[in-house]
Amino acid sequence: MDDLLSHDTALLAQPANQLLDAFGAGQASPGSGSAAAMYGLLAVKLIRTVCLKSLEKTTDREIIASLGHILKQLEATEPALVSLFEKDAREFHEIVRLRMERDAVRNPDERSVLARRANELLETATDNTFEIVDLCLPLINHGVTVFEYGWKAVRGDSGAAISGAIAAVTSGLFIVNLNIKGLKGRNYAMNNINRCAQQSADLQLKHSTALGCLASLNFEAVTSVDEQASESVQLPLFQTEGRASSSD
Repeated sequence: MDDLLSHDTALLAQPANQLLDAFGAGQASPGSGSAAAMYGLLAVKLIRTVCLKSLEKTTDREIIASLGHILKQLEATEPALVSLFEKDAREFHEIVRLRMERDAVRNPDERSVLARRANELLETATDNTFEIVDLCLPLINHGVTVFEYGWKAVRGDSGAAISGAIAAVTSGLFIVNLNIKGLKGRNYAMNNINRCAQQSADLQLKHSTALGCLASLNFEAVTSVDEQASESVQLPLFQTEGRASSSD
């Protein structure tokens, strides 16, 4: 990260290609927590786009109210995810620094102090990721809503938003479970392991609903193709019958 990105500029204000290169540079930061937040931010932007385009197309009052409510929710979600993106990158960078310092010292007391500081900061970083998951779970619902009631022509955007939100939550759950495993023996792990299970259960329910959107669109596609194929087969038969009648 040090060689690729400016320290004077927020990570999300950096050029996109440089930020992506930083994720792939083999460094600890920006890492998986920031990636989870980024998936969520992409979902936010896509949902917002679908809402705005759909509001241009509909006159249905209930749909307008629903889309307006979603846009209001996004106003709070987006800055929170931006903050967590930056926070995770900073804090995990510090965790890695403390771990490296711990591994370099020989004095057991110093090692213990550094290990404790690293674990305390890891707990904070894990809290950040739990918050990312909590923020992104509702985005799956919002994505499903705009898929079902938004402008049909932009359901590709709705689907991408749903996928981004699911990716954010799934990534976050990988992270928190791994961190809690590393924090075994600390009160934090015992106090939060059930939170992992609850968030996983919430994801499974929402994921099933999201897959229903894909199944419904696939059904539309198959039906459309079958109808077109049927018309293509029948049309020459009608033409033949017409010519036969004319010749009579």
